[in-house]
Amino acid sequence: MDFMSKNRKFFVTLLTTALFLIGGAFTSLASDLDGSFDEFEGNTIVGWGWDSTQPNTAVPVTVTITNKETGEQVKSIHQTAATYRLDLKENGVGNGYHGFRITMNWDTLPDGTYTIEGNVDGKALSNPKTYTKGEAAKNNEENNTSDDSHEHAATGLKSLGFFHTTGYCPCKQCSEGWGRRTCTGSIAKSSHTIAVDPRVIPYGSKVMIGGVVYTAEDRGGGVKGNHVDIFFDTHAQTRQHGKQTQEVFLVLG
Repeated sequence: MDFMSKNRKFFVTLLTTALFLIGGAFTSLASDLDGSFDEFEGNTIVGWGWDSTQPNTAVPVTVTITNKETGEQVKSIHQTAATYRLDLKENGVGNGYHGFRITMNWDTLPDGTYTIEGNVDGKALSNPKTYTKGEAAKNNEENNTSDDSHEHAATGLKSLGFFHTTGYCPCKQCSEGWGRRTCTGSIAKSSHTIAVDPRVIPYGSKVMIGGVVYTAEDRGGGVKGNHVDIFFDTHAQTRQHGKQTQEVFLVLG
């Protein structure tokens, strides 16, 4: 009986250990991490990150800043994404305590262009950013001013009527693996790119929606007729836009 009892205890212990390890593996495989950088707020880097399988648990975020010219990583910042944001909660991102804010003192870095990338518990954050300071920043500002002047040099607007508008972003759910690549070969940009039915709005057309001038340079399988899909940087922004009915104007000139 002692021998049988010892064997039974051994096999129970072995089985318990195996189930624990398998359970841990499945938990790891089941994790669904997501996150993104948002727009700068002055010198503050803003973003969010979460794990949808643990929707109310804060996750670790790592942000790296690299000199684009030299490739040198000048900063590596570790933080927990635990700042409350109402927009995240309203868009179904857990309890909303999944934001992060990192204030940078850019004066401590030499002039140049820097790439800002990051990951949430190992998975890359979408919408990486670029920060430029010094002479390069002045050149960029001059170029942007020139582009804006050209963009708004339209001689008039022509109403195309009311369209259904939706949003999409680079995530797999929205872009089906295309990311920021469009069907016309350009790189999609927020406040610039829209997907259209080219039979209604030809590629290359500039249209104004809600006061913003967009360029028709993409299409989607579900975009047909009077339907415009507006490109956003993050999935949270597409959710915030939702489905709307808006008047679309063709930019003339």
